[in-house]
Order: sequence, then structure tokens, then C-alpha cells
Amino acid sequence: MVRLLAGVALFVSVAFGPQAAEAVKASRVEAVRKMVAAKNLAAAGLPDPTCATGVISLKDGDVPQACCAGYCGECSDYPTCATVRGQNSTFACCKSQVMSMECGKGAPANVCLKTCSESVPPCILESGETFTTPDPASRTAGSDCNKAVTDWRAKADAAVAAGKAAK
Repeated sequence: MVRLLAGVALFVSVAFGPQAAEAVKASRVEAVRKMVAAKNLAAAGLPDPTCATGVISLKDGDVPQACCAGYCGECSDYPTCATVRGQNSTFACCKSQVMSMECGKGAPANVCLKTCSESVPPCILESGETFTTPDPASRTAGSDCNKAVTDWRAKADAAVAAGKAAK
């Protein structure tokens, strides 16, 4: 897998430049991370009520949102949604097909998709609530580790100083 990613990154780097190669590598890593997280939740028997391990569809009126599998890239009816990664991903990546497989709406019980409060992606998000992805521009410890360390040390120093002043 690592060799494949390195090969893809090298090709994209030569063809489109180093920034494009990093973007391809980052999106692959994110898809793998989501897939591993979804497998861990499923193995533990835990649901994913906010679609943290999948891809959320856009809100469309009063219809509930779909939560597609993490490897899909997006959750809509894009032209190649039925064959993501060369496999049959029709009921995992195509929004309309995911929605048509909702339990209690005509899909066979052995293959129907439950709500995300009961299952992992692909699933149907609770109706009446709009789910959004986190703002990618927001600062997190993972994206700016050095700033998080500096902030923590400043808070620790302030706490120590306050403790010494109280004596």
C-alpha cells in the first residue's frame, strides 16, 4: 500500500507538481483513516451517529442526509459512484441508492441500511437535523502541534505561578 501511494504521488508530482502530489497523498490517507475507524466502530458494535467515519451528503430540503462510506470521497450521485476503487460501491457511495436502501422503506431486511445512530456508514442520518463537516480551516492540535504545545506550556506556567503566589 505504501509503495502504491509513493508511486501515485511520484506520478502526480511529475505530471502536476509537488502540491498536487501532497493533496492526493493526503486524501488517500484520510480515506484509509476513516475506513479503519469505521471498521473499529463496527467491530466494537458501536454506531456513528454524526458520520465521523463516513462522508455526509449535502442537505436537500426536509429529506434526511445520507452518510456514505469513508472511501467514497463524496456522497452524491456523481458519474463514477457505482465503481469507486474498481468495486461495486453503488449502495455505499451513490446518495440516491443509499437513501433507497433505508430500513422500513421497501429494502429487504437483510440488506437495508439502518440509521447512523444504530450503525456505521453507509447509513441514514437522523431526519430533522442538519449535519455538517468540521471547518477544515479550524486549528486543531494535529494541524498545529507546535502551537498547541506552546499554549499548554503557557497555561502550565501560569498555573504554577498562581500556585506560588497563593502561598
